[in-house]
Amino acid sequence: MATTSIPTKHQRLNVADRLTKMAQQIPDAIAVACPGRGDVAGKNSYTTCTFAQLDQDATALARGLVELGVQPGTRLVLLVRPGVEFVKLVFALLRSGATTVLIDPGMSRKHLINGLASTDPEGFIAISPAQAIRTVLRKRFPQATKNVTVGRRWFWGGKTYEQLRTLGQHSQSALPETHATDPAAIIFTSGSTGPPKGVSYSHQMFDTQATEIGSHYDIHPGGADLACFPLFGLFNSAMGVTTVFPDMDFSRPASADPAKLLAAAHDWQVTQAFASPAVWRKLSTFCKRTGEMIPTLRKVLSCGAPVPAEVLRRTLACVSAGAEMHTPYGATECLPVASIAASEVFDETARLTDQGAGICVGRKFTTIDWRVISITDDPIASIDDCDTMPVGEIGELVVRGPQVSPEYVKLDTVDHNPSAKIRDADSIWHRMGDVGYLDEQQRFWYCGRKAHRVETAQGTMYTIPCESIFNTHQDIARSALVGVGERGEQIPVLIIEASLESQNQNQDAQSLCAEAQQLATKHELTQEIKHVLIHSSLPVDVRHNSKINREQLAAWATEQLGPFEK
Repeated sequence: MATTSIPTKHQRLNVADRLTKMAQQIPDAIAVACPGRGDVAGKNSYTTCTFAQLDQDATALARGLVELGVQPGTRLVLLVRPGVEFVKLVFALLRSGATTVLIDPGMSRKHLINGLASTDPEGFIAISPAQAIRTVLRKRFPQATKNVTVGRRWFWGGKTYEQLRTLGQHSQSALPETHATDPAAIIFTSGSTGPPKGVSYSHQMFDTQATEIGSHYDIHPGGADLACFPLFGLFNSAMGVTTVFPDMDFSRPASADPAKLLAAAHDWQVTQAFASPAVWRKLSTFCKRTGEMIPTLRKVLSCGAPVPAEVLRRTLACVSAGAEMHTPYGATECLPVASIAASEVFDETARLTDQGAGICVGRKFTTIDWRVISITDDPIASIDDCDTMPVGEIGELVVRGPQVSPEYVKLDTVDHNPSAKIRDADSIWHRMGDVGYLDEQQRFWYCGRKAHRVETAQGTMYTIPCESIFNTHQDIARSALVGVGERGEQIPVLIIEASLESQNQNQDAQSLCAEAQQLATKHELTQEIKHVLIHSSLPVDVRHNSKINREQLAAWATEQLGPFEK
């Protein structure tokens, strides 16, 4: 694996420069394709652009932004559907020196509005409906005067996308020079374990991500990527890979139509694909049932949550023989951190996971430092105040590296940094919020979210090791361990979702709960579980549709159980 050089603080750096290199190397190759107007012979209707067009328009749009008064650090909200215009605008914003504010459109309206308002943006680059809402709520965005509408502009003024591009094409404005530690974006977390937080991204973070992803997964110019997670798709343009956006609702990946995903994959002969576990679960199930295949797909990536071995096997069964599947591990605050190949899961770790060992997320990337420290919910001022856990003992994972965000943006009066960041001389460690342990091979075994641990009078129980034992039951689709009561005296409750086959056969819920209870008595990790509830469909996060919302389930379990003796 190639060694990654880390740029110095004052080194000129902008990941958009990689696009220029690709435009010079492969100018006429298709850079982006999405369902829409135009077509390519023999394929369904797609809107496309070449690498040369992408590079030229990104530069023109960037100059247009400078003409509008955008300066380095200007915060601009981007609310545009994934597609050709979206990719061009992202690279334009990077080149203009602006700080792009990106928020998950699938989150609640309250969190979305509050999150955007808290960044005090100076403008919106957005589709017409978003501009209309911004106008109605203009008192929440008093500084938002630099506005560009992608689509039809109505009464709110500002420039249209086409006007901005034309303005830039006739401009001689020089684009600013950006440096490694300059702000490039504010990207919001999904809010799966609390209110969404604004993560500060530097140009160095984006550049390191592109380098590490390209090197680790051996990605070179050429081929096509089925991009079911738009932000990852942006790295394709920097690496010379065609980005194919399928016809799907990216804010609801679990609702994706497998037939439409397959159509895009076949039309563009995709060689790689990136999606959440929910997409792979649905697509692989569809392919198994119908016999459909994606024979050109040789590299498969899944991120957002651990992928069960069963889904890995089904997915690899419907793609090219000898294809590789990897699950990178990380978070909005730091990605990538580690990675594991499906082959290693099949050969070793899946068996141990089923026995309660946790889920192995693999070995760290070359630019990452990591430690497992003793668990605490209190802020940690210095790394010197941390106790490092021995190999094999569960603790809290902390990481640092050039792809790790040094801070959250302070939103209103809320500052999440003291509880999530640890200082170490001139560097910052990020507390992942995950618990687990390192093994003798320096692989991290994920045992769940720190906030989800169950603290009983007899000791601490961790979600993933316990749940994995129950998930081996053929009639259980997934399970969630939650605690009812005060920490230190919590009652562990297991909540299970019956498999689709079990539901279709109308199997008795009480019998399934009894079987789960019997299974709990057979394992040391789960013997304390005396209460089992069945839930029709466990709630999951918006972004990946894979992370179980245990906070919501804990409240539900409390209502279901009512008062009971400990």
